[in-house]
Amino acid sequence: MKRTILHKIKEQLLNQKRELANKSVRSNGMDVIDMDGDETDEIQGNMLIELNNQLHTRNSAKLLQIEGALQRIADKTYGICEECGEDIPDKRLMFNPHFLTCISCAEDREAEIKRRGLRA
Repeated sequence: MKRTILHKIKEQLLNQKRELANKSVRSNGMDVIDMDGDETDEIQGNMLIELNNQLHTRNSAKLLQIEGALQRIADKTYGICEECGEDIPDKRLMFNPHFLTCISCAEDREAEIKRRGLRA
């Protein structure tokens, strides 16, 4: 992988990490949701809490992906398919820097999931 592309991807990952940290700080204000009032207020309050919990879970998972990618960059294993050990194309990593497999292995995995009748 070219150093310029790796540098761009690392910057992209660090920017995503900062954005998630900022979202986390801003969402802390959601902890105080007024549910006093009628039944509708309580339902809306519960919906906001549930939405906030879902966003927090999603952001935590994304942060783990980012941390994993940054660690692989540090270990100099970034861009190597976890399945076959071949290089993951730069274009694929520029599209999504969290990918762990090359296109061929990802297609094989998806075909296996479909063959077994499971959902991805």
